[in-house]
Parts: sequence; C-alpha cells; structure tokens
Amino acid sequence: MIIHIVSTVPQGNSLFRRALDKAIRITGIIPPLHRYGIDALIPWKKPLRSPHASSRNLLHHFKKLGKVKYYSLYEKGVIKLAPDDIFLGQIVPDGGFTYDSRPQTDDHASITSRTLRENPDNHNKYLIIPFANDKALWGWSKDIVENHADKVVLIAGEIWTRNWKDGVYPSLDLKNVVRIDNGIDPLEYPIIKKSFNKPENRKFLYIGHTAFYKNTKELERIAEQMPGFVGGHIGLGNVKGWKKIADFADLTPEFMTKIAEEYDIFVTTSSADAQATTIMENMCFGFPIACTPETGYEYPSIVKLDTTNTEANIKALTMLKNMSEPELKALVDENLKVIQKFHTWNTYVTTISDFMNLK
Repeated sequence: MIIHIVSTVPQGNSLFRRALDKAIRITGIIPPLHRYGIDALIPWKKPLRSPHASSRNLLHHFKKLGKVKYYSLYEKGVIKLAPDDIFLGQIVPDGGFTYDSRPQTDDHASITSRTLRENPDNHNKYLIIPFANDKALWGWSKDIVENHADKVVLIAGEIWTRNWKDGVYPSLDLKNVVRIDNGIDPLEYPIIKKSFNKPENRKFLYIGHTAFYKNTKELERIAEQMPGFVGGHIGLGNVKGWKKIADFADLTPEFMTKIAEEYDIFVTTSSADAQATTIMENMCFGFPIACTPETGYEYPSIVKLDTTNTEANIKALTMLKNMSEPELKALVDENLKVIQKFHTWNTYVTTISDFMNLK
C-alpha cells in the first residue's frame, strides 16, 4: 500500500533551488525532490504559513502509517493506483487559482483530476478541500467532487455544512464527508500583543487580499462611516480608507511585534472563507478578533460582524475600541483556549486518517 498525497509544496528558498526544481520538472529524468517526503529535500519555511503547514503535518502523520509519495497539486500527469493504494488530493480550477476569475471546471490535466478520473477500480480516492458553500467560489468543482471522489474532507467552518441541499454539492451524501477545523501551531505564532493603546488611539488591522469573497467593500464602508476610524492593511490590492502597510509580509514574531505597537484589533468581513488562517494567526499573536461567521469562525470570544450591515459593524467595533484593557485581554485568553481545543494539528491529522480508516 502506498499513500499518495497531492498538496501544496513550498518553492525553493534560493534561485538555485528553484532553477533545479524547474530543470527536474522539465526533463523528468528523476522524480521531484519532494516526492518521497524527505524533510531535508523540502524547503519548509519558518513560520510555515497555510497551506504549506497543512501539507507538512499531513505528510509527517501519514509517514507514520505507511509508505508515502508526495506530489504538488500543480503537477500534470496521472498516478496509476494499485487496488490497495490510498489517494488524498487537492483540486485545481481550470486556469489555476486567481483572485477574480470564475472558472467553470477543474483542470482536467492536473494530477488530481486525472488520477480520480482514470482509476475507476480504486475506491480509496479522497479529496481535501478548503471549502465555503458558495457557488460563485466553488461551483467549478461540482463535477469532480460529486462524480469522481469516493469521499471528501472539507476544511470548513460549521456554517458551511448548513443548508447543504441549497449549496455547491447538493447530491453529495454527507455520510461520505467529514468536516474538519483548520489547524495552527501556536509555538510558531507566540503572543506578541501584550498591551493596548488608549481607546481614542486604537487602530484596526486587516491581513488579506481583495478578491470578491473577502468582501473588502464592507471594510471600505466601515472606514468611511466610522468616526475616528484608522486601519492598516497587509495584502494584495487596495482597501479604500485603510493604510497600505505592505502587499506581502512574512508574519514572523519580529515583524508582528512592530505591527502590534500600532494596531490593536484584527478585523475581517469575508463572505465566503473556509476558515481564514489569518484569524488563527492573529488569535495566537494576541489580537482581539472581530469577524463575520462567513470567515468560518463562530466563538463567544470573537466579536461577530455582518457582511453588509455597516451600522451594526460600527457599533461592534466601537464597543471593542472602548473596551477596558482587562476585558480585551480576557477575549484574547479565551481565543487561545479555542485554538488549543479546536485547532491543533494533532486533531486535524488524526480526524483525517480516522476518516480514511488508517491507524
């Protein structure tokens, strides 16, 4: 038995490594250096951000359970599965992942698509999907999920398993589905937010891009209508009324310590996020969180926002802005308990392997 994992693979840390990987890919003389899951040959970074953190933890866990082969979801070709082989793969839309495209189907040349379609006699084929039950975002995946996978792992907030019959995969039997919470390693994201500015000086932080499902138009409405609003943005695209800090930044403790000196409260108003990893990261860093349930997070310690009700959002953010420092720290403490209870990598990987009947 071989466990075949198709997931994200980090790019090389140097020009030489990236050139070497490209040469191996073009020539095909030897397998990619990541194929057998040897850590020394995979350029893991620190801190390892999503989705590579999921890949590493799955790889390490499955190597304890059997022989593993590791593929990039952007590879082409097909895996010829033996009857007892197990396949766990991610899917790619036709044209790849872009912020504003609306693909119609999956990439039929991708290794996941071909392997699912060309191994009808193997019935151990699993998909793993960071899922929001939104047709505009995931409609392209309907055929391959409903007709070619044996079972499906959904990385998703509980909100996305409600109203199932009106969603993306109405004919998918929920007996063949498991929902899991996204994971994080708090040791890589230690508490760095240890004090807060005075209420009149508190600022808001958003980390993320501006694709339609991030719903940054609501962030713009908040900035326009909230008295005394000041916010900062890290990520691709522009959010009107929010100061652009950087297009991209490695969220190291050193970098975020500087951010925490100026900003106090993390905000996001996504309309269709599986479970935004930036929320977990900032929970661990010690920022109070205000977000919509559609980000995939609904906990008492998170201040609930709405995707369109700007007046209610301003009221909630004003409450946070004026909260006493002990009250803010109490929210932070509860958020850390949430991480330990629901979002550990051990829970993540064992839920998946149990679902796949791997012990």
